[in-house]
Amino acid sequence: MAAWHRSRRADIVLRATGLLLCWVSYTAIARLVAMHVPPLKAGVLAYGIAAVGFMAASAGTALTILGHHLFDEVEVSARWRGRPDLNVSTPSEGIIEMDIPEPAMLVVGRDIDGDWTVRESAGMLLGRFSSARAAQRFAEAERHGRTSVSVATSAGIPRRIEGRLSLICDRPLKGSVARG
Repeated sequence: MAAWHRSRRADIVLRATGLLLCWVSYTAIARLVAMHVPPLKAGVLAYGIAAVGFMAASAGTALTILGHHLFDEVEVSARWRGRPDLNVSTPSEGIIEMDIPEPAMLVVGRDIDGDWTVRESAGMLLGRFSSARAAQRFAEAERHGRTSVSVATSAGIPRRIEGRLSLICDRPLKGSVARG
């Protein structure tokens, strides 16, 4: 297919279209300002006019400034092209796969509230359960087929701090009136 946008004529048409869109944006925003819409009372019409103004200004500015250069190819840095040490498929396939290390251990234990939890060795919570058996079954199901992952049980319940936090102050603060 021929590069129609590379001609001088196409460049002028693209830039003229950009100027037309800038004029449409100006007209839309001027109409919106003339409506005197209170901020909390804006309706669908006000939002629609604002959207037209924003989109026309964005596209118009890009077309006016860039013209036919809008379609130029850009060289992508090697950093973003993909590295061979990562298992990344091409974006055209629609799926990006990365080598994410799987956890070495799943830990079944109790949290402060007494619920049974399953955590990765890195500490990320995978699930919260009402019984130890349910937590153990979940951990085994997560481990299924992965021999490199082991399941362990933590020792005990973390202690809860007893008592109440009191914000009562015995002496008055600076600048405040003492109650008596």
